[in-house]
Amino acid sequence: MKTQKSTYSVLFVLLVLFTTLSCSKKVSEADLEADKAAIKQVLSQYEVAAKGGDFDLWISLWADDGVRMPPGAPTREGNVQITEEMKPAFEQFTTDIKITSVEEVRVFGDIGLTRCSFNLSVTPKEGGDKIILEPDGKALTIYERQSDGTWKIAYDCFNSNIAPITE
Repeated sequence: MKTQKSTYSVLFVLLVLFTTLSCSKKVSEADLEADKAAIKQVLSQYEVAAKGGDFDLWISLWADDGVRMPPGAPTREGNVQITEEMKPAFEQFTTDIKITSVEEVRVFGDIGLTRCSFNLSVTPKEGGDKIILEPDGKALTIYERQSDGTWKIAYDCFNSNIAPITE
């Protein structure tokens, strides 16, 4: 009798588990590839906006509560802080950023990430020499699917592949 109860209990648990898994949202390969393409498009628009000096486009790529984590500088949380940091840079410099490679794009439901390499330089708009800020950088960027289905930057963390110069 005890063995029969155990068997029924195991069967019941398996039935509940199977039903739960069967009812969970399944993402097709086509949907996954579409999400990856949409995320790569955000990354591409980031480059276009920065190169074109289009701050409004650039900031529109960020979630309202996005977090920007630049090297050697404080973390900026939310569009207000990110705007305070970055709008003057867009106004004062012409940016040349090049995404040199996208090593990885992953999607986990409503969260996505890219891992990429880039180089970055700026030239003062009032004249002056080009300033190479990052000749060999890398970034890990996390995206969130918005309620309208679009993807926006939630976290952006980046740094250099080149060791600091010491004296």
